[in-house]
Amino acid sequence: MHIADTTFDTKGRAEGWLAQERRLIDLDIWTSPAARAAAEAAAKAEAEMEAPEVVCFGPYAKNVVATRVSRRGKPLSRRTVDSYTYLLRDHINPSFEDTPVADITFEMVRTWYSNVSRRRPHGRKSKVENVNRDVPTTRARAYEVLRMVLNVAVEDGLISQNPCRIKGATAIEPAHDATVLTPAEIDALARAMPAELGASVLLASWCGLRPSETYELRRRNLNADCSILTVAFAATYRNGKTVIDRPKSGSTGEVVIPDHIRPAIRRHLEKHVAEAPDALLFPDPVTGKTMREWVYRRIFKAACAKIGRPDFRPAEQRHTGGTVAAQAGGTLPEVMERLRHKTPQAAMRYQRIAAGRAQTLASNISKFANTEPPA
Repeated sequence: MHIADTTFDTKGRAEGWLAQERRLIDLDIWTSPAARAAAEAAAKAEAEMEAPEVVCFGPYAKNVVATRVSRRGKPLSRRTVDSYTYLLRDHINPSFEDTPVADITFEMVRTWYSNVSRRRPHGRKSKVENVNRDVPTTRARAYEVLRMVLNVAVEDGLISQNPCRIKGATAIEPAHDATVLTPAEIDALARAMPAELGASVLLASWCGLRPSETYELRRRNLNADCSILTVAFAATYRNGKTVIDRPKSGSTGEVVIPDHIRPAIRRHLEKHVAEAPDALLFPDPVTGKTMREWVYRRIFKAACAKIGRPDFRPAEQRHTGGTVAAQAGGTLPEVMERLRHKTPQAAMRYQRIAAGRAQTLASNISKFANTEPPA
């Protein structure tokens, strides 16, 4: 006795099923309904096991960032991981998090790129006037991260071609031109700062230091006559704590301090720095520990207002250092070494600025010609 695997709502359908069974018997290919059902279930289970797993973009991108290494084969720096995480969370995942990686198309990327936010969200410490301040680099950097994740997907065999193929999408247009102080303005800004922080302006502006690098300078980083400064660490404040790490891009090294500021640095050591080798050059005025960046920024902003340069920001001290090095005649390799750049692209910015002094150079040539004795 063999029973159908379902009931029938009409006699005609039941008779049709019996007729089909008799046809299979006549063809000598009949097996029992139960055996056929078991074979179909086994085939379905096997197909499901062989079907590729659906990999969604969100968890895949998170794993890529967690396991990615730098060009030197080392884990990504904390700063880089924080940047990638922010761009994924705020600008990429809202569009792609639940989308299978294999389903992301060029059209989807193009639509996302045209709509991705180019504005910084209102932070806890932001001023009201800074809400929705335009940040045009965000879109280019978000695109770089999306392209990086999908390049890894190509390597993993999840997709055959990266859909990120928008020409010029990674070109970064600065929100504004970086400002540069003149030597007189650098001196004025140093005097406008509190006495214990004035030397930070001199070192950052004349030696091309990042603010995070000045926060972690210690007495041992200066040699005996204050002619050489060793940049070894940087201090950043993230997620409620100060983290001491290598400078950005691992750009450690020695910097020769210009002669004209060495006396000021020596006076700073005598008056404001403890004798211990690990004593901070510029400790936080409130805690006495490593400077917190927003504390320094607040003091720095007040000093800039005093000298009539409220547009100048702490990070632009490094830009000033690179510019004066190029204007003083530094070649591209020399500027790269002084600012500890790994690639020539960044140092080229200062060479272009120096090239804008063509009229000054021509005038200096004329002065030189006029002072030469006749042959």
